[in-house]
Amino acid sequence: MRTVESADTPVQEDPSLCFPDRQKSCFACCPPIRPPSYEHIQHENMVKRMLRENTRAFGTVKGISPITGFSCWALGYLDQACRLVGCLLHPAQNSGVDLRYRVDYGEKCRRESCPEAKVFSSLSISERKFWISLTRGLDSFSYSSRGFNPLFKLMGWGAEVLHGVYDHEGGRPLSREAFFQTYPIFSTPLNARANAYLLTRMVTSGPVERLKTEAFRLRFEAFSGNLNSCLQSWGNPGLHARHTHLLKGEPLFLDFLRLSAGIKQMDPKGAETLKVITDQHIEAFIGRL
Repeated sequence: MRTVESADTPVQEDPSLCFPDRQKSCFACCPPIRPPSYEHIQHENMVKRMLRENTRAFGTVKGISPITGFSCWALGYLDQACRLVGCLLHPAQNSGVDLRYRVDYGEKCRRESCPEAKVFSSLSISERKFWISLTRGLDSFSYSSRGFNPLFKLMGWGAEVLHGVYDHEGGRPLSREAFFQTYPIFSTPLNARANAYLLTRMVTSGPVERLKTEAFRLRFEAFSGNLNSCLQSWGNPGLHARHTHLLKGEPLFLDFLRLSAGIKQMDPKGAETLKVITDQHIEAFIGRL
């Protein structure tokens, strides 16, 4: 997840610079030709050796040299202390000149950005500082890992939920331990992106304080499961079905249909009906809180 906040230096507005601070960077999507489940931290020693070799050999590689496999010859260390990992061809490393065409994968490298990074970049600078404080103590490998960096899941809840929590805390940074103790809902095993629509409706229609109890987490998990079962009973996608993510409508709701309820195809009118049903269930749930 490429983030741009720094506690030590002014925040860079170009998300491609990807430095949360001077101790770590994110290289989770570099190079962008790996299986979705791959994480560099699972092969840390091997990757570190590769990074050292790439950094030393960088000046000797001439012209275009395509990427093969899961490694890229232009991925290396960006600082002498070998803390920051990133693209040696990036314009930020070359006086504004973009040299990524040399890996023959430049267009994909330029447009690569995970959904979490897009949510993060939509936040204000003060909000970024609040959320990035949860990654203190992580290095580039752990920060680039979905298993170790809590921001990957937290960003999945969407900007409105993140705004609500930030406002409720008055921008006061919390430690990682204190945050998850204070907000049990964010420790749920539920897929955040799949359930962001539900939690967003609850945050925007009532006090964030309700997120601070274990009872709410358990009730929310049960509610999500029951609602999924209800919607799945509408199994017929319709005569004019399209892939759910291609329908017009609120992206968070379409993610909920596809990722939580498992409805991969639906016709537009059917999707509108399901949204009405979903909203009615949400209102009823909120009324019982």
